[in-house]
Amino acid sequence: MANGQGYGGTGGYGAPPPQVPYGQAPYGQAPYGQNPYEQNPYAQPAPPPQPQPYPAQPQPQPPAPRPLYAAARPGGFPGPAPRRNRAAVLLQFLLQWIYAPLWVLGLVLLFVVLIFADYNGSGPSSDGWLKVNRSFVPPRRLRAELSGRPEHWERYVAPILARRIAAAEAAHAAGDGEVQADLGRVVQIRLPLRLYRGLGAAGVVRLAERHGWHGVAAGTDAGHVRLARHFPAPAALNAPSPQDPPAAPGTPWGPQPVRFAPLLPFVFLLQILYVPVYGLLTCWVSRPEPDHWDRWGARWTVGPRAFRAEFTDSPAAWDRHIRRILERDATRLRAAAARTPGTTPVHRIRLNRATYRGAGAQQALRLATEHGWTLDPAYAPDPANSLRLTRPDLP
Repeated sequence: MANGQGYGGTGGYGAPPPQVPYGQAPYGQAPYGQNPYEQNPYAQPAPPPQPQPYPAQPQPQPPAPRPLYAAARPGGFPGPAPRRNRAAVLLQFLLQWIYAPLWVLGLVLLFVVLIFADYNGSGPSSDGWLKVNRSFVPPRRLRAELSGRPEHWERYVAPILARRIAAAEAAHAAGDGEVQADLGRVVQIRLPLRLYRGLGAAGVVRLAERHGWHGVAAGTDAGHVRLARHFPAPAALNAPSPQDPPAAPGTPWGPQPVRFAPLLPFVFLLQILYVPVYGLLTCWVSRPEPDHWDRWGARWTVGPRAFRAEFTDSPAAWDRHIRRILERDATRLRAAAARTPGTTPVHRIRLNRATYRGAGAQQALRLATEHGWTLDPAYAPDPANSLRLTRPDLP
Protein backbone atom coordinates (compact mmCIF):
# COMPACT_ATOMS: atom_id res chain seq x y z
CA MET A 1 0.00 0.00 0.00
CA ALA A 2 1.03 3.44 -0.73
CA ASN A 3 0.80 4.55 2.86
CA GLY A 4 3.08 1.77 4.12
CA GLN A 5 0.30 0.04 6.17
CA GLY A 6 -0.03 -3.07 4.00
CA TYR A 7 1.94 -6.25 3.87
CA GLY A 8 5.56 -5.83 2.96
CA GLY A 9 5.43 -2.15 3.66
CA THR A 10 7.71 -0.38 5.95
CA GLY A 11 5.15 0.00 8.68
CA GLY A 12 3.56 -3.43 8.80
CA TYR A 13 3.90 -6.30 11.24
CA GLY A 14 7.46 -7.55 11.53
CA ALA A 15 8.93 -4.47 10.03
CA PRO A 16 12.02 -2.98 11.74
CA PRO A 17 11.41 -0.09 14.11
CA PRO A 18 11.44 3.30 12.65
CA GLN A 19 14.71 5.15 12.73
CA VAL A 20 15.12 8.65 14.01
CA PRO A 21 15.66 10.71 10.99
CA TYR A 22 18.41 12.85 12.64
CA GLY A 23 20.15 9.98 14.46
CA GLN A 24 21.16 12.11 17.57
CA ALA A 25 19.28 14.65 19.54
CA PRO A 26 20.03 18.11 18.37
CA TYR A 27 22.71 20.20 20.12
CA GLY A 28 24.19 17.32 22.07
CA GLN A 29 21.04 16.35 24.01
CA ALA A 30 20.49 12.76 25.13
CA PRO A 31 18.64 10.45 22.82
CA TYR A 32 15.02 9.59 23.31
CA GLY A 33 15.87 6.18 24.81
CA GLN A 34 17.10 7.87 28.06
CA ASN A 35 15.05 9.49 30.83
CA PRO A 36 13.04 12.15 29.06
CA TYR A 37 12.78 14.16 32.32
CA GLU A 38 16.50 14.60 32.80
CA GLN A 39 16.48 17.80 30.81
CA ASN A 40 13.41 19.09 32.66
CA PRO A 41 14.50 21.96 34.81
CA TYR A 42 11.61 21.33 37.17
CA ALA A 43 12.84 17.78 37.85
CA GLN A 44 16.24 19.02 39.23
CA PRO A 45 16.73 19.68 42.97
CA ALA A 46 16.53 23.27 44.12
CA PRO A 47 19.91 25.05 44.04
CA PRO A 48 21.47 26.14 47.39
CA PRO A 49 20.43 29.59 48.58
CA GLN A 50 22.74 32.34 47.44
CA PRO A 51 24.10 34.81 49.99
CA GLN A 52 22.13 37.96 50.31
CA PRO A 53 23.84 41.19 49.27
CA TYR A 54 22.95 42.70 52.69
CA PRO A 55 23.16 40.85 56.04
CA ALA A 56 20.01 40.22 57.91
CA GLN A 57 19.20 42.85 60.50
CA PRO A 58 19.19 41.55 64.12
CA GLN A 59 15.93 41.59 65.93
CA PRO A 60 15.72 44.09 68.80
CA GLN A 61 16.22 42.51 72.21
CA PRO A 62 14.86 43.79 75.50
CA PRO A 63 17.49 45.67 77.57
CA ALA A 64 19.27 43.57 80.18
CA PRO A 65 18.87 44.61 83.82
CA ARG A 66 21.72 46.76 85.12
CA PRO A 67 23.91 44.90 87.65
CA LEU A 68 24.58 46.36 91.05
CA TYR A 69 28.29 46.53 90.28
CA ALA A 70 29.15 46.55 86.59
CA ALA A 71 31.95 44.22 85.59
CA ALA A 72 34.42 44.61 82.76
CA ARG A 73 35.41 41.88 80.33
CA PRO A 74 36.15 38.43 81.79
CA GLY A 75 39.28 38.57 83.90
CA GLY A 76 39.13 42.37 84.08
CA PHE A 77 38.33 44.78 86.89
CA PRO A 78 34.91 46.00 88.03
CA GLY A 79 33.41 49.05 86.41
CA PRO A 80 31.62 52.02 87.99
CA ALA A 81 29.37 51.37 90.96
CA PRO A 82 25.78 52.68 91.12
CA ARG A 83 25.44 56.35 92.00
CA ARG A 84 24.36 57.37 95.46
CA ASN A 85 21.16 59.25 96.06
CA ARG A 86 21.77 62.98 95.57
CA ALA A 87 19.58 63.98 98.50
CA ALA A 88 21.44 61.59 100.81
CA VAL A 89 24.81 62.95 99.64
CA LEU A 90 23.74 66.55 100.26
CA LEU A 91 22.33 65.66 103.66
CA GLN A 92 25.57 63.91 104.65
CA PHE A 93 27.65 66.85 103.43
CA LEU A 94 25.62 69.30 105.53
CA LEU A 95 25.43 67.21 108.70
CA GLN A 96 29.09 66.13 108.73
CA TRP A 97 30.18 69.58 109.87
CA ILE A 98 28.20 68.90 113.04
CA TYR A 99 28.76 65.21 113.82
CA ALA A 100 32.43 65.02 112.77
CA PRO A 101 33.73 67.39 115.50
CA LEU A 102 31.49 65.69 118.04
CA TRP A 103 32.83 62.32 116.93
CA VAL A 104 36.44 63.45 117.41
CA LEU A 105 35.62 64.94 120.82
CA GLY A 106 33.94 61.70 121.86
CA LEU A 107 37.03 59.69 120.87
CA VAL A 108 39.29 61.96 122.92
CA LEU A 109 37.05 61.59 125.98
CA LEU A 110 36.93 57.84 125.47
CA PHE A 111 40.73 57.57 125.45
CA VAL A 112 40.95 59.68 128.62
CA VAL A 113 38.46 57.40 130.36
CA LEU A 114 40.35 54.29 129.24
CA ILE A 115 43.63 55.67 130.56
CA PHE A 116 42.26 56.17 134.09
CA ALA A 117 39.93 53.14 134.06
CA ASP A 118 40.79 49.50 134.53
CA TYR A 119 40.75 48.62 130.83
CA ASN A 120 41.46 44.96 130.02
CA GLY A 121 42.07 45.49 126.29
CA SER A 122 38.88 43.86 124.96
CA GLY A 123 36.78 45.74 122.40
CA PRO A 124 35.50 45.68 118.84
CA SER A 125 37.50 43.62 116.36
CA SER A 126 37.47 46.43 113.75
CA ASP A 127 38.92 49.92 114.11
CA GLY A 128 36.55 51.47 111.57
CA TRP A 129 34.72 53.42 114.26
CA LEU A 130 37.97 55.28 114.97
CA LYS A 131 38.36 56.65 111.42
CA VAL A 132 36.08 59.63 111.03
CA ASN A 133 37.36 60.36 107.53
CA ARG A 134 35.55 57.33 106.11
CA SER A 135 32.19 59.05 106.53
CA PHE A 136 33.41 62.54 105.57
CA VAL A 137 32.62 63.92 102.10
CA PRO A 138 35.15 66.62 101.15
CA PRO A 139 33.97 69.46 98.93
CA ARG A 140 36.11 68.20 96.02
CA ARG A 141 34.25 64.90 96.01
CA LEU A 142 30.82 66.48 96.32
CA ARG A 143 30.70 67.51 92.67
CA ALA A 144 31.68 64.03 91.51
CA GLU A 145 29.05 62.43 93.75
CA LEU A 146 26.31 64.74 92.48
CA SER A 147 27.14 64.56 88.78
CA GLY A 148 28.28 60.95 88.58
CA ARG A 149 30.34 61.71 85.47
CA PRO A 150 33.56 59.68 85.06
CA GLU A 151 35.64 62.72 84.12
CA HIS A 152 34.73 64.41 87.41
CA TRP A 153 35.66 61.30 89.36
CA GLU A 154 38.94 61.03 87.46
CA ARG A 155 39.75 64.65 88.25
CA TYR A 156 39.12 63.91 91.93
CA VAL A 157 40.94 60.59 92.35
CA ALA A 158 43.96 61.31 90.11
CA PRO A 159 45.83 63.54 92.63
CA ILE A 160 44.97 61.17 95.49
CA LEU A 161 46.36 58.24 93.55
CA ALA A 162 49.50 60.18 92.62
CA ARG A 163 50.17 61.05 96.29
CA ARG A 164 49.72 57.48 97.46
CA ILE A 165 51.95 56.12 94.71
CA ALA A 166 54.66 58.64 95.58
CA ALA A 167 54.43 57.68 99.27
CA ALA A 168 54.62 53.97 98.42
CA GLU A 169 57.67 54.45 96.22
CA ALA A 170 59.35 56.50 98.95
CA ALA A 171 58.58 53.71 101.41
CA HIS A 172 60.20 51.22 99.03
CA ALA A 173 63.31 53.39 98.87
CA ALA A 174 63.40 53.27 102.67
CA GLY A 175 63.21 49.47 102.72
CA ASP A 176 59.51 48.65 102.50
CA GLY A 177 58.03 45.98 100.23
CA GLU A 178 57.52 42.22 100.11
CA VAL A 179 60.58 40.25 98.96
CA GLN A 180 59.91 37.92 96.01
CA ALA A 181 61.67 34.78 94.79
CA ASP A 182 63.79 36.80 92.32
CA LEU A 183 64.94 39.04 95.23
CA GLY A 184 62.84 41.90 93.88
CA ARG A 185 60.28 43.62 96.05
CA VAL A 186 56.61 44.33 95.48
CA VAL A 187 54.92 47.39 96.98
CA GLN A 188 51.13 47.56 97.13
CA ILE A 189 48.50 50.18 97.86
CA ARG A 190 44.73 49.89 98.22
CA LEU A 191 41.99 52.43 97.53
CA PRO A 192 38.47 52.23 98.98
CA LEU A 193 35.37 52.44 96.81
CA ARG A 194 34.32 55.85 98.13
CA LEU A 195 37.29 57.43 96.32
CA TYR A 196 36.49 56.09 92.82
CA ARG A 197 32.81 55.11 92.83
CA GLY A 198 31.92 56.73 89.50
CA LEU A 199 35.20 55.73 87.81
CA GLY A 200 35.37 52.06 88.67
CA ALA A 201 38.33 49.86 89.48
CA ALA A 202 39.11 49.55 85.76
CA GLY A 203 39.48 53.35 85.55
CA VAL A 204 41.77 53.44 88.58
CA VAL A 205 43.96 50.73 87.05
CA ARG A 206 44.14 52.74 83.85
CA LEU A 207 45.35 55.78 85.82
CA ALA A 208 47.87 53.67 87.76
CA GLU A 209 49.39 52.29 84.56
CA ARG A 210 50.51 55.80 83.68
CA HIS A 211 52.77 55.69 86.76
CA GLY A 212 54.14 52.22 85.98
CA TRP A 213 51.83 50.37 88.37
CA HIS A 214 49.33 47.60 87.63
CA GLY A 215 46.14 46.25 89.15
CA VAL A 216 46.03 43.12 91.29
CA ALA A 217 42.88 41.15 90.57
CA ALA A 218 43.38 38.85 93.58
CA GLY A 219 43.06 41.73 96.04
CA THR A 220 40.35 43.70 94.23
CA ASP A 221 36.74 43.28 95.36
CA ALA A 222 33.51 45.27 95.30
CA GLY A 223 34.80 47.64 98.00
CA HIS A 224 38.49 48.10 97.19
CA VAL A 225 40.99 48.13 94.36
CA ARG A 226 44.54 46.92 94.92
CA LEU A 227 47.52 48.22 92.95
CA ALA A 228 51.11 47.00 92.95
CA ARG A 229 54.49 47.56 91.41
CA HIS A 230 57.44 45.19 91.20
CA PHE A 231 60.88 46.69 91.80
CA PRO A 232 63.89 44.58 90.73
CA ALA A 233 66.65 43.70 93.12
CA PRO A 234 69.70 45.98 93.32
CA ALA A 235 72.20 45.28 90.57
CA ALA A 236 75.19 45.22 92.92
CA LEU A 237 75.82 45.67 96.63
CA ASN A 238 78.29 48.48 97.15
CA ALA A 239 79.54 47.34 100.53
CA PRO A 240 82.94 46.50 102.00
CA SER A 241 83.93 42.96 102.80
CA PRO A 242 84.19 41.91 106.44
CA GLN A 243 87.87 41.17 105.78
CA ASP A 244 88.60 44.69 104.49
CA PRO A 245 90.44 47.19 106.69
CA PRO A 246 88.19 49.02 109.17
CA ALA A 247 86.33 51.99 107.75
CA ALA A 248 87.30 55.44 108.94
CA PRO A 249 85.23 57.02 111.74
CA GLY A 250 82.45 59.28 110.48
CA THR A 251 82.06 57.45 107.15
CA PRO A 252 78.81 55.54 106.44
CA TRP A 253 80.44 52.18 107.26
CA GLY A 254 82.65 53.46 110.08
CA PRO A 255 81.87 54.32 113.71
CA GLN A 256 79.46 57.22 114.23
CA PRO A 257 79.82 59.92 116.88
CA VAL A 258 78.09 59.04 120.12
CA ARG A 259 76.10 61.48 122.23
CA PHE A 260 77.48 63.43 125.19
CA ALA A 261 77.82 60.88 127.98
CA PRO A 262 76.61 63.11 130.92
CA LEU A 263 73.32 63.75 129.04
CA LEU A 264 72.49 60.07 128.57
CA PRO A 265 71.11 59.55 132.13
CA PHE A 266 68.72 62.49 131.66
CA VAL A 267 67.65 61.20 128.24
CA PHE A 268 67.11 57.76 129.75
CA LEU A 269 64.79 59.16 132.44
CA LEU A 270 62.97 61.91 130.52
CA GLN A 271 62.17 59.69 127.52
CA ILE A 272 59.48 58.02 129.64
CA LEU A 273 57.57 61.32 129.48
CA TYR A 274 58.29 62.96 126.14
CA VAL A 275 58.13 59.84 123.96
CA PRO A 276 54.38 59.21 124.64
CA VAL A 277 53.63 62.93 124.30
CA TYR A 278 55.38 63.15 120.95
CA GLY A 279 53.63 60.00 119.76
CA LEU A 280 50.16 61.34 120.65
CA LEU A 281 50.78 64.73 119.08
CA THR A 282 52.12 63.32 115.79
CA CYS A 283 50.12 60.07 115.43
CA TRP A 284 47.96 61.64 112.70
CA VAL A 285 50.98 62.60 110.55
CA SER A 286 51.49 60.32 107.54
CA ARG A 287 55.18 59.51 107.16
CA PRO A 288 56.50 57.83 103.99
CA GLU A 289 59.48 56.26 105.80
CA PRO A 290 58.52 52.92 107.36
CA ASP A 291 61.48 53.19 109.77
CA HIS A 292 60.74 56.75 110.90
CA TRP A 293 60.37 55.79 114.55
CA ASP A 294 63.60 53.80 114.50
CA ARG A 295 65.49 56.81 113.17
CA TRP A 296 63.81 59.12 115.64
CA GLY A 297 64.48 56.74 118.51
CA ALA A 298 68.15 56.40 117.60
CA ARG A 299 68.46 60.17 117.89
CA TRP A 300 66.27 61.04 120.88
CA THR A 301 66.16 57.88 123.01
CA VAL A 302 68.54 55.36 124.50
CA GLY A 303 67.73 51.74 125.24
CA PRO A 304 68.66 50.01 128.48
CA ARG A 305 70.80 47.46 126.60
CA ALA A 306 72.71 50.08 124.63
CA PHE A 307 73.09 52.48 127.58
CA ARG A 308 76.36 50.99 128.87
CA ALA A 309 77.90 50.67 125.39
CA GLU A 310 77.13 54.28 124.47
CA PHE A 311 77.96 55.67 127.90
CA THR A 312 81.42 54.07 127.98
CA ASP A 313 81.94 54.07 124.17
CA SER A 314 84.09 50.96 124.59
CA PRO A 315 84.66 48.73 121.54
CA ALA A 316 84.26 45.63 123.71
CA ALA A 317 80.96 46.92 125.10
CA TRP A 318 79.65 47.61 121.58
CA ASP A 319 80.67 44.13 120.40
CA ARG A 320 78.83 42.52 123.36
CA HIS A 321 75.75 44.58 122.59
CA ILE A 322 75.75 43.65 118.89
CA ARG A 323 76.16 39.93 119.68
CA ARG A 324 73.32 40.15 122.20
CA ILE A 325 70.98 41.66 119.60
CA LEU A 326 71.97 39.04 117.01
CA GLU A 327 71.23 36.24 119.44
CA ARG A 328 67.91 37.80 120.39
CA ASP A 329 66.78 38.00 116.76
CA ALA A 330 67.99 34.46 116.05
CA THR A 331 65.99 33.13 119.02
CA ARG A 332 62.89 34.90 117.81
CA LEU A 333 63.30 33.45 114.30
CA ARG A 334 63.82 29.93 115.70
CA ALA A 335 60.56 30.20 117.60
CA ALA A 336 58.76 31.39 114.48
CA ALA A 337 60.21 28.50 112.43
CA ALA A 338 59.13 25.99 115.09
CA ARG A 339 55.52 27.11 114.67
CA THR A 340 55.65 26.20 110.94
CA PRO A 341 57.46 22.84 110.70
CA GLY A 342 58.41 21.40 107.33
CA THR A 343 59.39 24.74 105.78
CA THR A 344 62.83 26.23 105.20
CA PRO A 345 62.24 29.96 104.99
CA VAL A 346 64.92 32.51 104.30
CA HIS A 347 65.50 34.38 107.55
CA ARG A 348 65.97 38.13 107.49
CA ILE A 349 66.81 40.55 110.29
CA ARG A 350 67.43 44.26 110.51
CA LEU A 351 69.93 45.98 112.80
CA ASN A 352 69.15 49.59 113.61
CA ARG A 353 71.73 52.33 113.75
CA ALA A 354 71.39 52.53 117.53
CA THR A 355 72.68 48.94 117.75
CA TYR A 356 76.08 49.65 116.16
CA ARG A 357 76.45 53.44 116.46
CA GLY A 358 79.85 53.44 118.17
CA ALA A 359 81.18 50.29 116.50
CA GLY A 360 80.26 51.01 112.90
CA ALA A 361 78.28 49.11 110.31
CA GLN A 362 81.35 47.26 109.03
CA GLN A 363 82.16 45.92 112.50
CA ALA A 364 78.52 44.83 112.92
CA LEU A 365 78.73 43.04 109.57
CA ARG A 366 81.95 41.32 110.64
CA LEU A 367 80.33 40.04 113.85
CA ALA A 368 77.20 38.93 111.97
CA THR A 369 79.32 36.98 109.47
CA GLU A 370 80.69 34.91 112.35
CA HIS A 371 77.12 33.69 112.99
CA GLY A 372 76.36 32.93 109.32
CA TRP A 373 74.61 36.21 108.38
CA THR A 374 75.36 38.09 105.17
CA LEU A 375 74.07 41.24 103.52
CA ASP A 376 70.57 40.82 102.14
CA PRO A 377 70.78 41.14 98.31
CA ALA A 378 67.15 42.28 98.13
CA TYR A 379 67.99 45.67 99.70
CA ALA A 380 70.41 48.38 98.79
CA PRO A 381 72.85 48.90 101.68
CA ASP A 382 72.00 51.86 103.92
CA PRO A 383 74.54 51.69 106.75
CA ALA A 384 73.76 55.21 107.94
CA ASN A 385 70.31 54.05 109.12
CA SER A 386 70.13 50.25 109.24
CA LEU A 387 71.84 47.01 108.25
CA ARG A 388 69.73 44.25 106.64
CA LEU A 389 71.05 40.70 106.93
CA THR A 390 69.87 37.34 105.62
CA ARG A 391 70.54 33.69 106.25
CA PRO A 392 69.12 30.75 104.25
CA ASP A 393 68.91 28.40 107.23
CA LEU A 394 68.95 28.80 110.97
CA PRO A 395 70.09 25.84 113.10
